Amino acid sequence: MQALREATPLRLDRNFEMPSVPIVLTKILQLVDDDRASARRLEDLILHDLSLSVRILKLSNSAFYSFRSEVRTISHAIALLGLNLVSSLAIGVSIFESFTNGLREEADLINQLWMHSFGVGLISREIWIRRSTRAQGEFAFLCGLLHDLGKVAFFKKDVVGYSKLFAMGKSQADPDICACEVEQYGVNHAVLGARLAKQWRLPIELSTAVRCHHDPGVAGLPLVAAVSMADMLIKQADIGYDGDRKIRADLSNLQLLLKMDQQEFDTLSVLASNQRADVEEFFQFSK
Repeated sequence: MQALREATPLRLDRNFEMPSVPIVLTKILQLVDDDRASARRLEDLILHDLSLSVRILKLSNSAFYSFRSEVRTISHAIALLGLNLVSSLAIGVSIFESFTNGLREEADLINQLWMHSFGVGLISREIWIRRSTRAQGEFAFLCGLLHDLGKVAFFKKDVVGYSKLFAMGKSQADPDICACEVEQYGVNHAVLGARLAKQWRLPIELSTAVRCHHDPGVAGLPLVAAVSMADMLIKQADIGYDGDRKIRADLSNLQLLLKMDQQEFDTLSVLASNQRADVEEFFQFSK
């Protein structure tokens, strides 16, 4: 791995300003917290954001779902996909796009991270829905989608420096991206992402998944293990790129936490591999 050049230390001290919560995200979170939330209110929020509308309509008509007819309206998409899934996708889109708006030279790197994160969300949902309710599965999708929130924040705070670190080739013998982040910024993306999630008052379970997805044994929580397992499977399937192709997860420990046998693991591996083309097609319009 080549040495970093023009590294700009970005320490988490009193001078470090955490990114502010996107306006659209604030409104969606308020909606999610409202027990009386309606599909109509979510539809109104989405319709005010062209990119968000396009994403959700594209997802509704993608290979991930086999609806018999074309989905042409947001209200129809919400009815088919469900309020929770559409809300989770809207949260992810609002974060990624508000943080990276206007970044052109780095757009491909960010798009690769988006693809990786989306894939992790899909597999996290698949793992968790086998163990809990559909609603909890949608929350697992959100945890997977935002597990690398800290990397998005790094792109926002130091786009040139972090792009170099993110794109740098890393061999098996080199430190992983977390170690590189600590060396350059004094903190890794998991810690930064968890602090940001806490500041934005995202659910504590999500903040825990963000903080511990590289070390789920610390949390000892199956949901965190599901995100970590999904992260590993998406890397193996080579879907997108998260700044480091190395896989260092403890598979046996993840399977133990999830009570997952080898047959289920093999099934999930095939599922992740089969979704590569679909994920790439889903994000093609962004390139």
